[in-house]
Amino acid sequence: MKRTILVMLCLSLLAGCSKEEKKEPPKKEVQTYKVTIQKVQSFVEATGTVQPDLEGGAKILTPVAGSVQKIFVKVGDRVNKGAALAAIRSPEVSDAQAGYLSAMAQFKQAERSYNLNKKLYDIGAVTQNDMLTSESTLQLAKATVEGYKKKLAIYNSSPTGGMDTLIIKAPIAGNVVDIQAHIGDRFDTGTPLMAIANSGKSLIVANIFDTDIGKFNKGKEVTFTSDIFTKQIFKGIVTYVSDVEDADSKTVKTYIRPLGSTMPFKQNMFLKIRILEGEKSLPVVPKSTIIYKDGKFYAKVKKHDSFESKEVKPVRDVSDLLMAVDGLSEGDIIASAAIDQEQP
Repeated sequence: MKRTILVMLCLSLLAGCSKEEKKEPPKKEVQTYKVTIQKVQSFVEATGTVQPDLEGGAKILTPVAGSVQKIFVKVGDRVNKGAALAAIRSPEVSDAQAGYLSAMAQFKQAERSYNLNKKLYDIGAVTQNDMLTSESTLQLAKATVEGYKKKLAIYNSSPTGGMDTLIIKAPIAGNVVDIQAHIGDRFDTGTPLMAIANSGKSLIVANIFDTDIGKFNKGKEVTFTSDIFTKQIFKGIVTYVSDVEDADSKTVKTYIRPLGSTMPFKQNMFLKIRILEGEKSLPVVPKSTIIYKDGKFYAKVKKHDSFESKEVKPVRDVSDLLMAVDGLSEGDIIASAAIDQEQP
């Protein structure tokens, strides 16, 4: 009997332990955040470089085909109008000089013949026809000499230089921004050797994502900031939008000419820029309330006593902790830590 009572007592204790094990712990209260709407500055982010503005500049061409013998400048040099840029060796120059010397010899001979016939005509020793013929020959020789002079002037070469080299000179003052020529290269008259630009003018060449390119067109005025001069806001005009998209980066080159005389950027400087578009009223939430899953972003929105996933689209960072999004409404209650609401 005693044994039976002892067994029953043990079973009762075990049943009590089992009931205690089945007790579920109290649910942890979910921290939530109430969505608010704020005015947020909207912008397009892009990378870019500072390039010379060739409007008002000059592409340097050679007036004759030939090979580059010497280059007197380098990229970035400031040059004055008339400064020597390069030396081009061409047989056309020596041919022109030889032609000039030959024409001068013929001119002097024609001049002597004319002067002699004039004296003889005055005393009746030659006919008027002989006199007119010698005068015509003199005028033709003179015209030939003038033609060679002008040709040599185009070549920037002295009529008596005696060399097959011409010096290419700067047609304007400015900065050398590009040099395509190298010593020994052969150039024709249609291929630029180098380029000179106004040192006070530059272009921002921005790489705009194809999803944003529809917001830009030629003549549009934009304001922008850079990661280098964070406290300054610049204004500019879109001067050109490329017709070609970069297949790798999915961007389109967009050329922006800064407005104003002060331009702190240096040529070839790399920039991260934000092109400002204005203010928009958007939901602003902590970044912890957003979760990334299967290629999309979601927030956990409270519906009655549970939380449901709702897709949202991040628009921009407001701070290190806050983000502006599309897809939520003012007053929505969302989980402060979205990842905690994910099923294990």
